Amino acid sequence: MPTDPKKNARILLWGLLIGLALLGFFVYLFNQATCLRIQSQNPVANHLEIFVLLAGLALVGSAGVLGLSAMWKDRPKSFAYDIGLRLVLMGSLVGLLSGLADFIGVGAHHLLPYFGPLQTAGVFLGEALIAAGFLLMFPR
Repeated sequence: MPTDPKKNARILLWGLLIGLALLGFFVYLFNQATCLRIQSQNPVANHLEIFVLLAGLALVGSAGVLGLSAMWKDRPKSFAYDIGLRLVLMGSLVGLLSGLADFIGVGAHHLLPYFGPLQTAGVFLGEALIAAGFLLMFPR
C-alpha cells in the first residue's frame, strides 16, 4: 500500500508544531514554578528568569500561529483570520516589550531587574491578546 507523501508531511508538521507548543508551555510553566519557589526569598527577578518567560511565550505564540495557519490548508483566509493574526502579533509585542521594559530603558528599575506589577499586567495583557487572536484564527 503506497503512502501519500503530502499526508506524511502534514502529519510530521503537526507533530513538530504540537511539540513546539508543548516545549514552549513547559518552558513557561517551569519558569513560573521556579519564580514561585524563589519569590518568597528575593523580590528581584533574575535576568535568565525573565528571558525564559519570554522565550516560552514566543514559542507558544509562534507554534500557535503556524499550526492555525496550517489548518486552513488551501482555502482562502478570512478577514477574521487576518485580524486574529494581527492580534497575536500585537500580543507578542506587548508581552515582549512589557517583559523587557527594564532592559530597554522604559521601566522604572534600571539597576536591578525587578519584575513589577505593571510588567506583570503587560505580559498578562499580551497573553490575553494572543488568546483572542487564536480564537479568531480558527477556520469556520
